[in-house]
Amino acid sequence: MYINTIALILLFGFRLEQAIFFEAALLIAMMGFVGTVALCNYLLHGDIIE
Repeated sequence: MYINTIALILLFGFRLEQAIFFEAALLIAMMGFVGTVALCNYLLHGDIIE
């Protein structure tokens, strides 16, 4: 889901020729990574913050 959102934002940014969309896509990618790490930590340990 994150990958599709990032791709759509990047394509929209290329279409409008504005760099702000790249930064938004990068922010969503970082949030997706942090969310994945938190989910894995919860599944492994049953606790997000140790």
